[in-house]
Amino acid sequence: MATVKKSKKKVIVPICIVLVIAIIVGVIFGISKANGGEQVSLYTIATDDIYETVSLTGEVTSGTKKEYKVGSVATVKEVFVKVGDKVNKGDVLATFNLDSLNSEIASLRESYNESLTGYNDAVKVQKEAQIKADELASKIADTEELVAELENAPETTTTPTTKAPTTRVTTEPTTKAPTKAPTKAPTSAPVTDPITEPSTDSGAEPTLPSVTRPDIGSISDALAELNKTLVQISDNLDTIAEMTKVITEAITMCIENGVFDSDVIAQAVADAMAQAMRDGIIDAATILVESDLAVRMVQTAVESIDFEGIAAVLINSNNVSLTAAELQLAAQQAQYTIYSAQADTTLVNAQKKSLNATKKALDVLEQQKKEMENGWVAAFDGTITQVDVSADSQTNMLSTGITLENLDSMAVTVSLSEYDLHKVKVGMTAKITTAYGVYDGEVATIAPTATGGSTTSILDSVGSMAGISGLSSLTASGAGVECVVTIPKTDENITVGFDADVEIETGEYLGVVAVPIESLKLEKSGSYVYLYNEGEGTVTKTLIETGAVSDSVYEVKSGLKAGDKIVSAPAGDYTEETFKVKVVTK
Repeated sequence: MATVKKSKKKVIVPICIVLVIAIIVGVIFGISKANGGEQVSLYTIATDDIYETVSLTGEVTSGTKKEYKVGSVATVKEVFVKVGDKVNKGDVLATFNLDSLNSEIASLRESYNESLTGYNDAVKVQKEAQIKADELASKIADTEELVAELENAPETTTTPTTKAPTTRVTTEPTTKAPTKAPTKAPTSAPVTDPITEPSTDSGAEPTLPSVTRPDIGSISDALAELNKTLVQISDNLDTIAEMTKVITEAITMCIENGVFDSDVIAQAVADAMAQAMRDGIIDAATILVESDLAVRMVQTAVESIDFEGIAAVLINSNNVSLTAAELQLAAQQAQYTIYSAQADTTLVNAQKKSLNATKKALDVLEQQKKEMENGWVAAFDGTITQVDVSADSQTNMLSTGITLENLDSMAVTVSLSEYDLHKVKVGMTAKITTAYGVYDGEVATIAPTATGGSTTSILDSVGSMAGISGLSSLTASGAGVECVVTIPKTDENITVGFDADVEIETGEYLGVVAVPIESLKLEKSGSYVYLYNEGEGTVTKTLIETGAVSDSVYEVKSGLKAGDKIVSAPAGDYTEETFKVKVVTK
């Protein structure tokens, strides 16, 4: 394929012509500037009458409309109407077999009753736990005071014996979590006798072995862990109380028999719990996990308690009362943590939400049944415009069953943008224009909230600046507030479903200072004009406050007065706030 070579000369010639023209224009512009500044034409501010309107486009609908819908699945027995039929108020439109709906209502009512029981139980648990938490708070304060007194009291040394001193750590009532301290010192404990036999040849006095006091904090943590385990196993306070009682008795029996090995005690507790479940002492129906798992969870928690360390300290301590009080305080604090958690209203609130949701669903179905048990009945005189049900079929929750409309009165539904919403009021008059005529209308309703797009249409902003209202109603992206404009007098030329133009008269402003739309410069910071100073031959960019607007002028509320002169059509490339001008007459 042959290559055609372009002439460089042919390309250069047009470029040169453009450059020459640009140079000539620049020279002329420079001369114009030098001879008198920017050339402008002026407009003299005067008063005017403004008839403000909001212009929109919407869809023609019937003035009165009712959609018969099914919120659940039901069987249609008979349908007595078809599209186009005219019916009178009270006429039966369709009848139904409600067996499946009754079954659904019964099932939902059972769920509601369960939710109600759950809510009441949660309230009971919360109140009982709050009472117990308050009781424990008082006991904790007393125990803390006792610990402080014992810590400050002078230590008394007791002469050790071959038998461990009997000491008992007070436990909470059986409805509370068990303490980890032994309830009774063993009479035949397999713990090394604290007496050190003196050497036969030394004559030395017997001495106590060095024993480290147990970490009360770690004991408290172990007790709290056991209590948390019980709460994980059941949320029923009575069941927790029974488990606590079984655990406490098993631990006490071991200690009284001289057993302090944590693993052995944990196994004894596990056996006792399993037996209590088999005997029905612990209600298995209130256990939230498998019985075997519940037993293992408790066994693991008990294994973490250092019974040997506790016993050794109690036997060897110079201040047994202080140690016992500290253990008692640890147990109380662990229990208080659990009851405080149960006293929290979170569970009650969750149960309340579940109850309300179930009740609402039940009310909806019962209302559906009420509407359907005698069949769908015409609520007013009108025309059937839609039928989506047929005899012996199942209703569809996603579609409308039957639509009844009164076509003797009609309306146009439009969408108000956020710029127009504050202007339009119920009762304002309107003009509705269709392809075949113009009709009088009136604003009947304005929705309380916006629907549609998630963001405001760009056309709204452009339209507002240009004095054009309601552009968002022409787009699917702009959110808007639904407004219904009724058409009291109609004829055969206006048809439901077609579009119509609506012009709502929003205000009448007579004899107000006005400025032409084309004289304004609209910026984010406000509306501006270029005000002429005849004495200096300059114009200055001036901020004004606008009010009502028509299709050609804005009301000026401040910044200008009648008789002022402004640039009639300012250019978009002004770079100075104030500059010299040369006035020309168009």
